[in-house]
Amino acid sequence: MEIKQISAEETQDIRHRVLRPEQPESNAIYPNDDLEGTFHLGAFENDVLLGVASFYPEKSAVIMNHAQYRIRGVATERRMRLKGLGTALLAEGEAKIWARGAEIIWCNARIVAVGFYEKHGYRKVGKSFVIPSIGEHYLMTKSNPNKTVDQDC
Repeated sequence: MEIKQISAEETQDIRHRVLRPEQPESNAIYPNDDLEGTFHLGAFENDVLLGVASFYPEKSAVIMNHAQYRIRGVATERRMRLKGLGTALLAEGEAKIWARGAEIIWCNARIVAVGFYEKHGYRKVGKSFVIPSIGEHYLMTKSNPNKTVDQDC
């Protein structure tokens, strides 16, 4: 498996099929996909794209006074689940984000993904909430292990 930087456009097919199959394909295009500082990673095996993740220099409305990055659109082909692609994408993204000086990474994690993020050191903040037409989520955060960060939100 190889993790490579990809374009926003390259993320959209997997995002649509895995995360939003019942919605229009245009819903797989996210705001800030092309924002300066945003980057997208792909997990490849034999030059076939099997997983994607996007990382945005975006502040949460709940987390105050920290340099932040947001994770969004983490998706792997169903047949490749539990084979380490998500972990590899997350690890590579985190390394790049910490190198850029971010203090906190956050995401709105679907209920089914909470365990994945907890396994990688993220913690739930507050109560669950519903994103219409997608489902129940938790805000989850992780502090830069190389910095002292007060995560109180």
